Amino acid sequence: MSRPIKIFDDEIIARKVFTKIENASKLPLNYINKNRDKYTKDIKTGKLISKNMFRKNTEVVVKITSGSKNSQALSKHLDYISRKGSVELITNDFDRYVGEDEILEVKRIFKNEGSPIPLYKEGAKEKRHTINMVFSMKEHSTTPKEKLQQATITTLKRIYPNNLFVVAFHGDTDNPHCHICLKVADKNGKRINPRKADLANLRAEFAKALNELGVEAKATNKKQKEVEVNQEYSAKLNREKQIYKAPQIKMHYYQVMDFGGANYQFSTDKNAKKSYYVSYKTKKGITTIWGQDLERVVKENKVLRGEYARFKIIGQEEYEIKRKAKINNKWQEVTKTLTKHIWDVSVIGREKDLKQIPKTTNTKKYRIKGVNSERAYTKQYRQRVLQELGNQSTIRREVAQERNSMRVLSKQPMVYNTKRTQMLLHLNALNQLQQGKRGRADNSLRWTSVRNNEITRDG
Repeated sequence: MSRPIKIFDDEIIARKVFTKIENASKLPLNYINKNRDKYTKDIKTGKLISKNMFRKNTEVVVKITSGSKNSQALSKHLDYISRKGSVELITNDFDRYVGEDEILEVKRIFKNEGSPIPLYKEGAKEKRHTINMVFSMKEHSTTPKEKLQQATITTLKRIYPNNLFVVAFHGDTDNPHCHICLKVADKNGKRINPRKADLANLRAEFAKALNELGVEAKATNKKQKEVEVNQEYSAKLNREKQIYKAPQIKMHYYQVMDFGGANYQFSTDKNAKKSYYVSYKTKKGITTIWGQDLERVVKENKVLRGEYARFKIIGQEEYEIKRKAKINNKWQEVTKTLTKHIWDVSVIGREKDLKQIPKTTNTKKYRIKGVNSERAYTKQYRQRVLQELGNQSTIRREVAQERNSMRVLSKQPMVYNTKRTQMLLHLNALNQLQQGKRGRADNSLRWTSVRNNEITRDG
């Protein structure tokens, strides 16, 4: 008869406490507390998030998945990576094989070329004859299929130039990758045995080959990854602080809402003139400005929607249009010179002085086609100008003649302390001047000198 096991209260309590601690250690929050250096608090939500979320993952992946010790295992693996002939296989000599019949040819080459691969249990001791590998990249969306295949082949030919291998690309998964079947024995019978250092070398060469093809890739170890993650996280955090920090808005800087090409004043007419607009937000509402030169300004200064900017007209630029005008009862082709505004912009964070461009005067408003001599050009140009201005030049000439015929009074100030007779002479001179302006024949005036009281006659 077995004796009952006595369990004391202290032991029961200890077991309960241990169970609680063990269950608590498996919670996600507890894991985060243990690995606090790998997490950070989000500014917006206040939740803990992994630092790896801020990193653009351009790391390359090279790993050994399995190996074949006999021809049956090799045949199964080739059928898998070729999808039984539906996926193309590329050899180290850039030969391409597609279809079940051609895949059989690849199996025969692997079995007989160089060191032969035995059947199952054919040899005394089985050893690995092929190495099955996978080459991929985590940022696969920016890596085309052809460049991934070419970089894989280039890497293997640099590291193992005398070994036979085939490459198959699988793009029907979440992470596109290349399968490699590499023969262990080379043409001379020398066998390879890749270690961790060899895999690191393969990763470095694979990243180098991708960079040569214009694909951003890198191969870093764990220590380098930790340093890069911390640096990228700090940079991301600083950028977020700048984003959530209220910008210091200066006077006459307004938030850009939209820009682009459209019909002038957003007209629905088919024959409307094409132009370019920029809309920005002011205290009074949305303001839209128009100008052909705004497109150049927006592209050169890389203006973005939401930025605060100041647009200003800094000058004018001349351009020519051709039109027909009637000169001397003849229709002639005239090149007319017009002006358009030159714009510039200053953006907050990329401020600059909006300096005014000095004006350039061009006296010739028209150029008449077929007129070579300066004299003939001047004559026809004058006729064209008179047609536009009317008789303004004639009026100006008459006004100038009247101004030249008028007499100018003395610039000396009038003296009030002189005798009455002298003041009467001044008034008499003024009356006679007014009578002369009306066209009377007697234009003789009396003048007096304030200093010596001498009377002189003019006329």
